Amino acid sequence: MTWQPPLTDHELAALRLLARGLRHTEIASTLGVRPQTAGRLLYRAQIGLRARTRAHAVARGYETGLIQPSRTQ
Repeated sequence: MTWQPPLTDHELAALRLLARGLRHTEIASTLGVRPQTAGRLLYRAQIGLRARTRAHAVARGYETGLIQPSRTQ
C-alpha cells in the first residue's frame, strides 16, 4: 500500500491547478476563492506532502499518484 497524504479536496484541486501552470490568481478564480486562500491551500498541500517547495509538492503529487499527467497535446 502506498502512502496517501492527508489532503482535502480543495488542497488537492489547488495542487492540480498549480501542476497545470496556473498562477495564484488563476487558481483562486477557478476555485472561487480569494488569492490569499489559494495560497493557503497550496501551503497546506505542500506541508501535507512533506515537500520543501511548491515545485517539490507537484513532484510529490505525481509520485504518489494524486496528480496524473495531462493527455492533451
